[in-house]
Formats: sequence, structure tokens, C-alpha cells
Amino acid sequence: MRSRSLMRGLIALLMTVSLLGCGHHGRMQEVIDAYDGGDFSLAAEVMRPVWEKYRDDDVDAVIFDLEQGAIARAAGQFNQSIIAFNESWDRMSPYLDIAADVKVSEEVAAALTNQSIRTYRGTTYDRIMANTFQALNYLQINEPQKAGVEFVRARNWQNDAVERERKRIKEENDLWRKSNDAQNTGYDPDRSLGDSGFRAQLRQAYRAAAQFKGYADYEIPVATWLRGLFYLGRGDPSDIEQARQCFMRVAGMLPEPDGLMIAADMQMAEQIASGAPMPRMCYVLMESGIAPSRGEIRLDIPLFLDGVPYVGAAFATLEYHGNEVTGFTATRTGDGVASASGESHSSSMITDMDSIVSKDFNNRLGGMIIATLVSSASKAAMTYALKQGLGNLGALAGVLYQVGMNSADLRTWETLPKRFYCARIPMPATGGEIAITMADGTQIPPLKPPSDLISIVYIKTTAAGTAPSVRTFGISRQRPFVIPRQRPFVIPRQ
Repeated sequence: MRSRSLMRGLIALLMTVSLLGCGHHGRMQEVIDAYDGGDFSLAAEVMRPVWEKYRDDDVDAVIFDLEQGAIARAAGQFNQSIIAFNESWDRMSPYLDIAADVKVSEEVAAALTNQSIRTYRGTTYDRIMANTFQALNYLQINEPQKAGVEFVRARNWQNDAVERERKRIKEENDLWRKSNDAQNTGYDPDRSLGDSGFRAQLRQAYRAAAQFKGYADYEIPVATWLRGLFYLGRGDPSDIEQARQCFMRVAGMLPEPDGLMIAADMQMAEQIASGAPMPRMCYVLMESGIAPSRGEIRLDIPLFLDGVPYVGAAFATLEYHGNEVTGFTATRTGDGVASASGESHSSSMITDMDSIVSKDFNNRLGGMIIATLVSSASKAAMTYALKQGLGNLGALAGVLYQVGMNSADLRTWETLPKRFYCARIPMPATGGEIAITMADGTQIPPLKPPSDLISIVYIKTTAAGTAPSVRTFGISRQRPFVIPRQRPFVIPRQ
């Protein structure tokens, strides 16, 4: 009877393996090939049926919404991007207020299978960037009120992150340890973690990710800076102060000389608050490269269990991508102002997404290691039980089970950029063009920004030598304005 029960359990688990199929990267491979090569139209064409297939999958819908939103946006399909990001918001927004990021039932099930069966709920940076990109979508189609809503949502995610992340990390660790206790295998994960050889393997595996420190309080500088520009463009006194505070936060996060550009924005906001007219400014903002994806390595875990002293397990790692365009130079031309026409402005790096993704990964790493230890011990114990109960057939079945289930969760938003670069260019009251030379030598011919007081030239490139996507939009009032002096406004002293 016991043998029959074990075999029925094994069959059920092997059926689960077959249902898991290939991981997120495998499903996205054709899309990523086109996207990484800079063919955004083809990537969007290939992505659409993939998204349609998985958008209603309760486990993976969010990650495919994010990929669809980013790829459609890169291809200039803004309405399609808006639909996808709205769906991601509908699925992630409950976690801003009441819903827990972890579930006991999923953690227990993942111990017997693998962590990819857990519902993908989005990382903190997923959530902030999804709403930031959505705000840019609405600005691109000239719906600034909706853009404002998205910038507020991005800010709320960031404000929520500090407490939520601290709580989530503790909850995940506690749940995995409770799951381990429930398996009643006698396994103690702390003994594995205390093994010097295993610790050396971990240090070697995660050395690259450990060097990244991220930014303060889960902040994404480009998201906060864009929100500041949006407030600056609205122009009311309270908005100007919010803009100034955004710029002050970002300037404090960035090293020199990159922070000097944002400090100039802060100074401009202070001058406008004191009654100076709003100058006409154009910002060239570039998404460059590809953010880290996830890979997999095998490490030997000391379990200290009778019959199964060691077991090989798959751990997720970050894989970093190079060959990005490392900046640009923007030159103002054709405006007839001798002192400024022909003046070049070098870009500053205002956000390193490698650092942001790595910090989130590092924060989650302790929980991922505990999860892998517990899961591996559970599978090893089941394999041993199969061998004891079914002999050679059980041993073979156990090996198949372990091989089939021994995979790490490799889901991550693969179409995020590696870095954001920006340059600020003062513009004449009317007219003026901007020519751009990218660091890989690509020339973007002179183009005329929108006539708005604040406008953006937005460049998207995934690799040096590929054709960039270039779009423009405005984010402010059309005419110069001055804050009325009869409405005094004083910037509080810091």
C-alpha cells in the first residue's frame, strides 16, 4: 500500500514537471533575439501571440504584461503598451494596500516542485518602472492628466517599498523554515549555511552581484527625476516645490559629475519659485542596453541527512549584458543664436539599472538560498523514500523526479534597459534644432523638439551598432509663464 501511494505521488509530481514546460526565457527567446538586435517592430510582432497566450495565466501573467508593455512601447505602439501596463497594474495594485506578497500554500508546493510555480507579483523596481513607462506613454499621446496619475502611483510604490520589503524578506524566510519543519525530514538548513565549503561556493557564485549597492530606499533616480520634470511643467507653486524636492533627492543620489545636471534642474526650480520666468528646455533621454537576466548554476549542498549527505541544486544568478551605448553628445543647431548655437552637451548617466536589479536580487538572495536548501532537502528525502519503498524502480523514478524539478526561478523583466543617460539643453524661445551623436558613432540628424517649454527627445537603443528608436514629446505649457508675485512662495530651509 505504501509503495502504491509513493508511486501515485511520483506520477502526480512528474505530471507537474511536464506542465511546467520551458521557463520564461525559453518562451521569450524569439522575442528577445529580435529585441536585443534593435528590431522593435519584429519583437512586437512576435511578442503579441506570446502575450495573448500567457496574459490570463494566474502564475505568469504579470511578467508577460511587463514584457508586452515595454516591447510595444519600444515599437511605438503606445496604445498596446498602455493596455498591457494597465493589466499589470490591475494585478499588482492590491499589493500596494492589503494583499500579502507571499502565500503559505505556494511556498509549501514550491518546496516539492520549484520556485517558478509561485505567482509572479512583480519586484519593487518592476512596479515603479511599469508606472513610470505608463506615464511616458500618456505624455507621448498627449494625455498629461493620466500621466500624472501614473507618476503618483510610481511614487507610492517607492514609498511603500522600505517597510514592505523588510517585512517580505522576513516572511519568506519564516515560511520556508516552516515548510521545512512540515516536511519532517530532520533537515536543518542552518547546518548547510554554516558549512565553510558551501559558503565559499556562494561567495564565488554571487561575487559579481555583491558589488552593486543600488540607490537609497529602493529609489529609481530616473523615475523620480521624470516626476520632477512633470511637476515643473505644471507650474503651480506647490508643483514647483515638489519638482525641487524630486531634483534634490536625485542630485543627492548621483556621484559627480552626473549629479550636476540634476542640481542645475533644482536651481532652476528655485529660481522659478522666486518669480523667474520658466526657460525653454529640451532634455535628451536615452534608454541604453539590456538589464541583467537570470541564469542558473549548480551547487553541491551538504544536507547532513542519512542516505543523502549531499545533493546538487540549481541556484539563480544574475547575468550582466554589455555592448550598450555608453552615452551621447547633443548639439543645438539652427536657431541663429551665435552664443549658443553649435554648443555641445555631453550626457550624464542618471540611473544604472544593473545596480537596481542587483540590489533587489541581493535583498532576496537569503530567502532564495533558504528556499533552494529546503526544496532540495525535500526532494532528496522523497527520492530516498522512493528507493527504500520501490527498490531500483523507485531509485530511477526519484532521479527523474529530482532532475525534472531541479531548476531555479529565472523569471525577471528581460526588456528593461541597462542604463539611462540624459542631457539638458537650453533652447531659444522659438525654433532651434538638436543633433545627436551617440557614443557608438551613430548620428541622429538635426530634429526639431516640440515647442513646449519642457520637451523630451527619447532615444531607445539595446546595443551599440543597432538602429535607435527616436521619439519626441512635450510635458509642459506652451507659453512662457511667471508665477504671480502676489502669491508669495517661500522654499523651506533644509
